[in-house]
Amino acid sequence: MASIEHDLFIEWMDWLKSNHPEHGFMYDGIISQSDWELAERHILFVLKDYNAKGNSVSLDEVDISDREDIKRKIFNLRYYLQKGINEPKNWRVWDNVSRWTYGLLHLTIDSFPSYREVDVQGNAYHRSSNLKKVSVLDLKKEPGTARCSKQQLNQYFRKYPQNQLFTSRQIELYGKIDYVVCCGDGVYDAFLQTIQQGKLKRYECLINRPNYCITKQGTIIIKYIHPLLLHKKYCKESAYSDLMRIVQNALLDKVKLIT
Repeated sequence: MASIEHDLFIEWMDWLKSNHPEHGFMYDGIISQSDWELAERHILFVLKDYNAKGNSVSLDEVDISDREDIKRKIFNLRYYLQKGINEPKNWRVWDNVSRWTYGLLHLTIDSFPSYREVDVQGNAYHRSSNLKKVSVLDLKKEPGTARCSKQQLNQYFRKYPQNQLFTSRQIELYGKIDYVVCCGDGVYDAFLQTIQQGKLKRYECLINRPNYCITKQGTIIIKYIHPLLLHKKYCKESAYSDLMRIVQNALLDKVKLIT
């Protein structure tokens, strides 16, 4: 998988460099292939603009044929989440993603772990272990700034529409996904548009609700807040509990769909 994904990224960077050399790039996707394969449920978190502007290098400065140059100049989110996540930068985002991951892995249609149990899953001891079990997708595929509005995201895809086709190919590599959590304003709509552009039949939605849909292959795609919790009404506990309840409602719908 890792080599196939790498080949796709090389093709992707090569196309961008030829057509939009000002564009940067970043490696994302499955954090740890071995942990992903062992996970009882496959979870994809989708974000729009990873905050690492200082790591942004335009592709006209990168020798794509040189693996070492790619390692030096292209930000690797997968490596960061495996090795560097104990750094204080962006800790709030990944603490909450770690908690949400633990909850989703242990949730049933009738219950989910209490926040008291889950809270510690966001600390440095557990964070890396939980994150290795998931995949993280950045829609803009390059380090960005602290904020990216829905309007800016739409403008981005108008400027770089080919990126949606490449993104759909990346998603298809992961096979059956149980939960897709679209984090932040505009991400859910952009993700659905991406899979439509890529004509991913397995992601055709059979049930549509205001904050989730269920696809033909049984994937639950969730419209949710950004894990930075910028909305004042959310605290860590309420954000966790609300997500779990959304997924439980979706599971009830999924049972009805099957029967």
